[in-house]
Amino acid sequence: MSQTMNSSREHGALRQHVVDQLREEIISGDLAPGTPIRTEAVMERFGVSNSPLREAFAQLAVEGLIEVYRNKGAVVSPLTRDGSADLIRVTALLMENVYAWAIPRLSGSDLAPVRRAAGDFELTYRSGDYLNAAMDVGRFEKLVIERCGSAELERMVFALEPKVRRVRHLLNDQDSLDGAYNVVNGAMQAVQANDPQIAVIAVRAFWADFAARLDLVTSGFVS
Repeated sequence: MSQTMNSSREHGALRQHVVDQLREEIISGDLAPGTPIRTEAVMERFGVSNSPLREAFAQLAVEGLIEVYRNKGAVVSPLTRDGSADLIRVTALLMENVYAWAIPRLSGSDLAPVRRAAGDFELTYRSGDYLNAAMDVGRFEKLVIERCGSAELERMVFALEPKVRRVRHLLNDQDSLDGAYNVVNGAMQAVQANDPQIAVIAVRAFWADFAARLDLVTSGFVS
């Protein structure tokens, strides 16, 4: 039984390694839209068998990052301007509701880790440590999402995350962090004032600016 459990854990670890690596290469653009991902090449590269590879492909397909074709491997999903704009519109609406629902719930033990994450982000952002600032604001956002009080809304937001990260990669990280700073400040002000609309307005402004900057992007899309 122990051997079976170890084998299962190893299988899962191999699958997740493939998923994590391919996901980052797709999001970063190292694997461009339309790039074929050949089954045999991936198996050789990662030293995995067909079973964990099929599961890895299935997960990436659910995330919207690849399209799988029977007996032909997979292809990196297209990244179109219209599709990206639609994704951002939907994400903006979801995130407005996340903050509107989460702010009234942030108190006591639920608020403490959110406040710490906000403080960590402010320190790294103000010091110019943008790599860690991006990680800190991601942690802050995750904590807020987990406290929105709706498992379905949480599921929908996290399901879109890989595709949103892929679009975000087309934009300037510094500009995104500037907007994120306003969202974090707005959220903490909203908690203090017990007024979720303060956070909602900041979130709406962030995604409106995101959409406007996306309109100016001239490369990275495939029609």
